[in-house]
Amino acid sequence: MTYQSESDDIEKIKMRDTKATSSKSNKDRGQWSTGIEFLLSCISMSVGLGNVWRFPYVAYENGGGAFLIPYFILLCLIGRPIYYLELILGQFSGRGPIKVWKCVPAIKGLGFAQLLSTSYIAIFYNYLMAISIYYFIASFSPTLPWTNCDQSQSFNVSCPEFYYERIVLNKSDGLWDLNSISIELIGCLFVSWTLVYLSIVKGITSLGKVAYFTAIFPYVVLITLLAVSLTQDGAINGILYFLRPDFAKLLDPIVWYRAVEQSFFSLAVCFGSLIMYSSYNNFNNNVNKDAIIISVLDTFTSLLAGCVIFSVLGAMANEKGVEIKDVVTSGTGLAFIAYPEGLSKIKFLPQLWSILFFFMLFTLGIGSSVAMIETILTCIKDEFESLHKHKAKLALAFCVFFMLLGIPLTTDAGSYIMLLLDNYGVGTAAFLYGIIQMVAIAYIYGLNNFNDDIHFMLKQKPSLYWKLTWGFITPSVLAIIFIYGNILIMMDERVKPGIPNWGNHIGYVLAGTAIIQIPFWMLMTISKQKGATLFEKIQLAFRPTNDWGPIDEEIFTEWSHFKVDNTFNKVFNNHNPHSDPTSIITNFKEDGSDNFGFSSDEIGARLSVKSSSNKKSNSTHLDNKLVK
Repeated sequence: MTYQSESDDIEKIKMRDTKATSSKSNKDRGQWSTGIEFLLSCISMSVGLGNVWRFPYVAYENGGGAFLIPYFILLCLIGRPIYYLELILGQFSGRGPIKVWKCVPAIKGLGFAQLLSTSYIAIFYNYLMAISIYYFIASFSPTLPWTNCDQSQSFNVSCPEFYYERIVLNKSDGLWDLNSISIELIGCLFVSWTLVYLSIVKGITSLGKVAYFTAIFPYVVLITLLAVSLTQDGAINGILYFLRPDFAKLLDPIVWYRAVEQSFFSLAVCFGSLIMYSSYNNFNNNVNKDAIIISVLDTFTSLLAGCVIFSVLGAMANEKGVEIKDVVTSGTGLAFIAYPEGLSKIKFLPQLWSILFFFMLFTLGIGSSVAMIETILTCIKDEFESLHKHKAKLALAFCVFFMLLGIPLTTDAGSYIMLLLDNYGVGTAAFLYGIIQMVAIAYIYGLNNFNDDIHFMLKQKPSLYWKLTWGFITPSVLAIIFIYGNILIMMDERVKPGIPNWGNHIGYVLAGTAIIQIPFWMLMTISKQKGATLFEKIQLAFRPTNDWGPIDEEIFTEWSHFKVDNTFNKVFNNHNPHSDPTSIITNFKEDGSDNFGFSSDEIGARLSVKSSSNKKSNSTHLDNKLVK
């Protein structure tokens, strides 16, 4: 590499600074009104439907109280590190999950893949919210409708199961058997999407206000339901059954797989929403503290929900005179069959507890749903900045669009469509996203550069714990989990009821459409580079763009000075500070590449600026810093 003239090098620095001054500040883009709104919104997003119906059953099936051991271990080794990393990425850059990859442009396809997976989840999440609304309305009846249904005997099922599958869903025999649409569910779906729209109509401003309710109300209901449930005979036995440890299960690798899977999905990492939320933060917000609070609260909520669920199931089993294991079901069956039946057994105003429970389910759902839709809208507004002025129209258009996509789920084959979206649209893809994300930051952008960014932003250096988990432990464990999870899927020869082979092929298309975004955009990015050879193009595609950094122009300038100062310090610490600039530049190039975005040409320009500044009486802010 040959050096350009000093004037050309300085002009190159000015071009970088011009990039900064053309950027919009985070205030122009939008910001949380207060740090508490950000915290509550993250809690509302992470504490979702899965905490109520997924965690209790997964814990019960995988060792009860003993399951908490691998859960807490893997939460610390995988869940929290990824959570904190995503909060840092979003807050530092002030960009959504696509633009954030200006740090490693070739990985921008990861953002598109996450958006597609998020779209799949948003569609079936609102379907579940619509069912919650259906039950919420039905709970106002003088007699809870799932407690009395004569026809249930004809199908050899319980009343709650008959009500859920035959009345609410009108469930058909399979994905192929699509005959009718439920007008009632379409109406509930409309209400659900209308409330989502009203929550995000003013972007992050209105979303933050909604979070005060959606984050706090579920705790009020859960604690109230627990207190009421404990008055029923058998409730304590249910909680003890839930927490009873089976330590032999800890030797089963699938228990550890389920633990990391639960901690992963419970915190809602690797789908872009965390990056989106933190991108609206104040630049110096202490996200380390937020990550700790949210992960602790999420775990507490899961345990609280488990105690609430099993206290009701324990009372129900006691009344029926059966074992608790005979009344435990998983997934939607726990929320819409077993638990409604248990609530109906409460002697004092069962309608009230049913109303509260299903309203709570809806609020849990809407807290996650608004995050998903706002993630998609943020990516679009980041790409087309003029649309910031039309956020209400854009939100309306997407809510209508997603509602239309959700109508097939209101048919009698809707539950099978939801199964496809859940199993294939999400599945183990999130683990793949996590691996790519960790490798991109730790090994391509560079862990040292990332640590420097944190130091600049939070005025504190990451601890050894973060360096070890980000640099080795988390990506390694995630890779093992991803491989193991896919082996489990391939070995699972069970026929999924109602899903024919062509239905599985549709599922593969859904999953493939999301994952293919990663190599597609990588190739597109490489092809657009200006390198003379393919190798040069690849190198450029994996280096930060010139405008990578904090979105705020003033902070960007300060950060660029901070980065160059850091580089100078490293160079001067390794070499004689009295050496002439040419010698230092040569040694710098021999030390290896600098992948935070400043080439050795630019470092040379900074050195030239430093040398010339010593001869000037009026130094710039940057020159003064360099002279020090």
